Amino acid sequence: MKRPLSIKILIIIKLFIAISGIATGLMLFSDPSGRRMGMDIFLDKIPFQSFILLGLWFVGPYGLLPATLAYGLYRGNLWAWRPSLYLAVVEVVWIIVQIPMFGFGVLHLIFGSIGVASIYLVYRPSVMEYLNKSEG
Repeated sequence: MKRPLSIKILIIIKLFIAISGIATGLMLFSDPSGRRMGMDIFLDKIPFQSFILLGLWFVGPYGLLPATLAYGLYRGNLWAWRPSLYLAVVEVVWIIVQIPMFGFGVLHLIFGSIGVASIYLVYRPSVMEYLNKSEG
């Protein structure tokens, strides 16, 4: 079955999140103070003394997980559907929590919109049909 446009867009979104997550995580590993990224001013707002744990979060759930999901969606694996939805919900909640803590920025708009778009796309009938037919 031919891959629908909604699946292609979801794959692109997941790959964008993966690349962004891994790059951010690696930057935080290389400078746990966050100074190089201008994040050191937020250290007093988080319950940690460095950004190492946040770096792990970016590499794992925001890096490797979306890359794996992109592969699953590309292959038409039904198992990728539910985690794609959950990750999108986490993205939106993450942004909602960040805005009162750190203020609103353009990245909040970008990644919040990506999360909302992902939620919309995973529920598209063409996505459901493609993943169900590819699996069976």
